[in-house]
Amino acid sequence: MHEETFLEVEGGATIVTSSGRLARVLMHEFHASQKKIGRPVWKTPDVLPLGAFLERTWRDWVFQGRQPDCPALLIPLQEQMVWEQAIRQTPEGGSLLQIPETAKHAMAAWELIQAHRLRVDGQFEASEDWAAFAAWSRAFVKISRANNWLEGARLADVVADLFNEDKLPKPKLLYVAGFDESTPQQSEFLNAVGDWRKFEIRDFETEPARWKLRDNTAEIHTAAAWARQRLEENQDARIGVIVPDLERSRSKVERIFREVLDPAHQFDDRERSFHLSLGPSLTQYPAVHAALALLEFGAGRISLPQAGILLRSPFLGGGESEWTKRALLDAKLRKQGVWDVTVPQLRDAADRCPELVRLLARFEKEVAKLPAEQYASIWGRDFARLLQSLKWPGDRTLSSREHQVVEAWHGALSNLAALDIATSPMSFEQALDRLRQIAAATSFQVRNEGAPIQIMGMLEASGLRFDHLWVMGLHDEAWPAPANPNPFIPIALQREHKLPHSSAERELEFAAKVMMRLIASAPDVVLSYGEAEGDRRLEASPVAAGLWLNADAAVKADEWVSRIRAAAQIEELSDEIAPAVVADAAHRGGASLFKDMAACPFRAFAKHRLGARELEDTDLGLNYKDRGTTVHKALEFIWNELGSHAHLIALKPDDLRDLIARASEAAVQKLGAVVGSGLERRRLERLLAEWLEIEKSRSEFVVRKQEEERLVTLGGLQIRTRADRVDESPDGRQIILDYKTGGSQI
Repeated sequence: MHEETFLEVEGGATIVTSSGRLARVLMHEFHASQKKIGRPVWKTPDVLPLGAFLERTWRDWVFQGRQPDCPALLIPLQEQMVWEQAIRQTPEGGSLLQIPETAKHAMAAWELIQAHRLRVDGQFEASEDWAAFAAWSRAFVKISRANNWLEGARLADVVADLFNEDKLPKPKLLYVAGFDESTPQQSEFLNAVGDWRKFEIRDFETEPARWKLRDNTAEIHTAAAWARQRLEENQDARIGVIVPDLERSRSKVERIFREVLDPAHQFDDRERSFHLSLGPSLTQYPAVHAALALLEFGAGRISLPQAGILLRSPFLGGGESEWTKRALLDAKLRKQGVWDVTVPQLRDAADRCPELVRLLARFEKEVAKLPAEQYASIWGRDFARLLQSLKWPGDRTLSSREHQVVEAWHGALSNLAALDIATSPMSFEQALDRLRQIAAATSFQVRNEGAPIQIMGMLEASGLRFDHLWVMGLHDEAWPAPANPNPFIPIALQREHKLPHSSAERELEFAAKVMMRLIASAPDVVLSYGEAEGDRRLEASPVAAGLWLNADAAVKADEWVSRIRAAAQIEELSDEIAPAVVADAAHRGGASLFKDMAACPFRAFAKHRLGARELEDTDLGLNYKDRGTTVHKALEFIWNELGSHAHLIALKPDDLRDLIARASEAAVQKLGAVVGSGLERRRLERLLAEWLEIEKSRSEFVVRKQEEERLVTLGGLQIRTRADRVDESPDGRQIILDYKTGGSQI
């Protein structure tokens, strides 16, 4: 496809791409071309993204050692720390709550200013936000120059100067691929390179099909079924699926494509027939989530739900061998009503989990060695040691995906160490918070550009070519994207220089350019949109004008399901073995047995025959069960003392208030020392006062029994029941009371 260009690459030419994905694809095509012509060995081609090319060129100059005072190049995380420092030094920074987020936006604004050759001058004084950014940028420049630091936004300018001053050899020949647009900074850099050419990529003359579907869910299902059909027709086909809002809808897209393309492997880590870009945050992977929770444990307490996740996690040493015992430990702690736990508390409670006890004791010793403050790099080393003491990431063999996640975690620890250049010594909690921010900001996805179906965002397909391409989500509210000017740069200045997202006109022009490029990137192209989102009607995007047809007849999303079912041989197994019902034994559950049976027979079977129980919920303070218990205990105390309606009527108001207070105190003391017991006592006093006023309005009665258990035979089953109270009227009738504090349902 690119034979002439690849011949130049063999001779030493360099290809610079707009994205890492395009660089990897061109690298793969180069290797395929070498295999095709029968070469047994060949040189690795020089193909890399523009940012990587600039960094490599910079390193080459630094390693020459010709300028001993050359500036240190900041990585993005270090640069963000410098921006935070600059913001805190200005008066405007004192009123900000989210300085790290503000620093990220300030970095983005600074990159736009450098890329489009803007000047931070008097125009920035017209708005408080613009003036604040101008002050931050001056502080940032001052700090950077004082420490001899170089930010990534100016790296292209510095490298261009080195080329112009002949301090570095220029590339023999430079090809540029995949850039929809070039900034003034990029143009000046290419002029400094001198001999550069555009990497020519074949365009297809295609008339796309335009399909409209019921909604976004139907659209994704249909696209997945379409991709499956194309793959079944040709297993070597290159199939692309473009999703404009992939970052927001990624989980939904992945779920539906798994159902359609890999139904047998929806819940494992096997290599799939499709690959999604824009991976989730590193913190969303179970191994990293467990690592952060374990480190948080070292900082003090963690909530019981978090502790329960760790106890059931395979990423904690002994997780496989003690899995059942640790699950029982979690249930035990929940039943005790514990809200949060410390390492010593968990260790003392884990008497039946010897491996867990040993690991927690070792972890405790390691935590005790830690100083109050130290540099981030040393914290990174200590965090790794703490996790090692707990045998993270577990005893079992990791899958390929989990191995890559662990490597990405080690990269996050390395990034934490890089903060030394721009931060002072910090505490354990501060270092852990920084590590959590790094992991949250790190998107991770297992690379699999070799998968036949590639799902990506709108801009990631730049420079790529496919055999079949589906572009979805092309309704008028999503594409072109709404204008979103940078808040720290004067809007008039952004529109004057046509900065990205600065105006609706700019977005429309850019969207049209991207749409033309996508349509020309494959001989078979489908454009689609969903006609509804919730209760809103949507129209087609104006940049994809044409005749839109209903796609229902074109692709049936569940056609493959019908084929699988038609070919399947189904064997039915009837499993009726269960614990026998003992007729003479008393069965617990009371009325709930019949309630569960009426609602769901299987739930009744699982709960009352198999003994299945859900885990206790934990609350900060008293849960609903405890609050119900206190009501029962308080009323039992009151009626043990009163005994009848007559005594209640005869009681003076002050004596009644004293009785209610004593009953509430006695009921709460039964629970022991629990968070929120004072609030519960006041709630009881108010509730009991209202309740006893209702009791006064009743006709005369005497309390005969309280909290009495009875065995009731129904349908041959003996059911254990409990009567909260039994009253007797003067005529001998007995009245059964069941205490409820919720609203009545009639």
